[in-house]
Amino acid sequence: MPPGNLQQPWFHSMPPCDARKLVRCVASLGAALCFAPSLYVILNEQVEHRIIKGSFLHNHWIKNGQLARLPSGDGPLIVFQHIPRTGGDSMRNHIFRDEGAVLKTSDVWPRLYEPSNWSTSFLESDLVTAMHPSTKMISGYYSRVDLQTLSRPTKVFTFIRHPVERIVSLFNMVKPYDHDTGPLNVTRFVERGAIWPYSCAFTWNSMTYQLGDRQQCQLRSSDDGQAVLQRAKETLEKAAFVGFYETLGEDFWELKERIFPEVKLPYYIPFAFWVGAWLGLPRLQVLKFSANLSQEDLDRISEFVNLDLQLYEWAKQRFKPGLTLHRSYASFFLANPIYSLALACVLMLPFACWRIKCGFAFRQKLQSLEGSKSG
Repeated sequence: MPPGNLQQPWFHSMPPCDARKLVRCVASLGAALCFAPSLYVILNEQVEHRIIKGSFLHNHWIKNGQLARLPSGDGPLIVFQHIPRTGGDSMRNHIFRDEGAVLKTSDVWPRLYEPSNWSTSFLESDLVTAMHPSTKMISGYYSRVDLQTLSRPTKVFTFIRHPVERIVSLFNMVKPYDHDTGPLNVTRFVERGAIWPYSCAFTWNSMTYQLGDRQQCQLRSSDDGQAVLQRAKETLEKAAFVGFYETLGEDFWELKERIFPEVKLPYYIPFAFWVGAWLGLPRLQVLKFSANLSQEDLDRISEFVNLDLQLYEWAKQRFKPGLTLHRSYASFFLANPIYSLALACVLMLPFACWRIKCGFAFRQKLQSLEGSKSG
């Protein structure tokens, strides 16, 4: 066969590359990578609190979450040992809000906290409900001692969170106020645990004592703190599942597969939670509250959660050795380039669609003008 008749490689038939278009594409991508993280930092709090946690979507997920149906049968009682401010109520709306089969006893609002109701492990009526065969799951701020009163086989799961971030998140939600001195700052809120049982129960090494003893300060044992810490580690080791707030998306989905594989629920409901957690990954893995505290305040709060900090670091090494928390959003985005690129594409998608729409309309208008001229 003559050389002139040789079949050419496929790429020879491609149109020549327009260098200007290539430069524009690269420049647009670079601008997106620079602009998207800044846009995220500016908008993430507003989007979370005004849209994602706004009343419309909140009520929507509560209504649709009630469609969940836990499987019937004689399996072990599922126990959510709920540590406050770890995303538990949001997870409930997206995977286990079965009102007929789940007993929920936790509420973090101070006006509903009555120490007299915490004088025993369970309220008698709650314990009766928990022991009834129709109850498939219980969810609450149960401590180690509370769960020891159950005679049913149990399957326990829990989620934990960086202690300082968890406390500041609680403070921001509760907005504590002193009638004599006015609003409290977060450090004074924690220090008030000496005279305010609510603050003590939810801040003073509360994660360690909830998992290793009792959460309520007035009921805590006199055992050495390190002994309580060791029992808390044993609780996590024996748990059927331990999740982290900082990896909420992947852990939520793993929780669904491992603890709730047979729950009946429209697929889009848990999937929507996963999408929201993926979009919120930077704010989950950035120590944004700690970064805004002065070193003095950070050191002071750390004194009250020294056991919780030890427990969290141990759990991170035990269950999430690859988890890295960041001091700033810039640090997160630099350390996660693939996520940053994907997020840039998502955030810039509306702008890209707008450009395509405008370009299409412009071409149509141009063609009509050319047609009128030729006519």
